[in-house]
Amino acid sequence: MPAARRSQSIRKGWAAYAAIITALIVAGEAFNVAQGRFDARTLGNWVVTLVLLLATWGYALRRRIGAQGYWRPAFWVVLLATLVTMVPVFIAGAEGMFVASVSLAMLLPAFWASYRYAYRSPELWTVGAPG
Repeated sequence: MPAARRSQSIRKGWAAYAAIITALIVAGEAFNVAQGRFDARTLGNWVVTLVLLLATWGYALRRRIGAQGYWRPAFWVVLLATLVTMVPVFIAGAEGMFVASVSLAMLLPAFWASYRYAYRSPELWTVGAPG
């Protein structure tokens, strides 16, 4: 497969992943709100999740969103916030550990994309780059 075609296939795969993970997260959050689960932590979680999703979409679509100087620290803040919020879930017992493990496994590609977006996508951040 030629490199350009392979690159296009990879971009389509990342876009499909971004769409699926976005839909799953929005559906899950809508369910939680419908059940009356909404507080300050929920709002904070939405902000962190939005940052992760934006980086994933930016990486998938190869588009600049804001400035590179934002995305580098944002990656670490999102990663740390996610790990900190998972601690109570992990110590809640076997069910919590299962839920946390599945959630983190589903989000690993998003964290990979976020890291690549911030640190390994120089073509996006150069002057005159599309976006």
